Amino acid sequence: MTPLFDHGQHARATKAQAFIVVKPKQQARKQLALILLRKAGRRGLTREQWAEVLNLKVQSICSIALELLRDGLAVENGGRRKTSSGSSAAVIVAAEFAGSDDQ
Repeated sequence: MTPLFDHGQHARATKAQAFIVVKPKQQARKQLALILLRKAGRRGLTREQWAEVLNLKVQSICSIALELLRDGLAVENGGRRKTSSGSSAAVIVAAEFAGSDDQ
């Protein structure tokens, strides 16, 4: 039985177990996201477009996009596009297409 006040030990263990289960799926999604981004070429994708193609929630693609950006595999090229809600979203391109003016 878990004590009433375990000082977060149970939560840490649960979080660690969840990470182990999700990590392979996240890596597969990251690879697929990069393939799609490269196929988009110089035009790139917004996070919303990416999520739509991958059939994921935008929140899910945001962590994948962040990893790709941090790894230097993707770049926000300075372009903006309207989202379905009418707001403006950053365009992301694969690193090999960075510096292109085509948005």
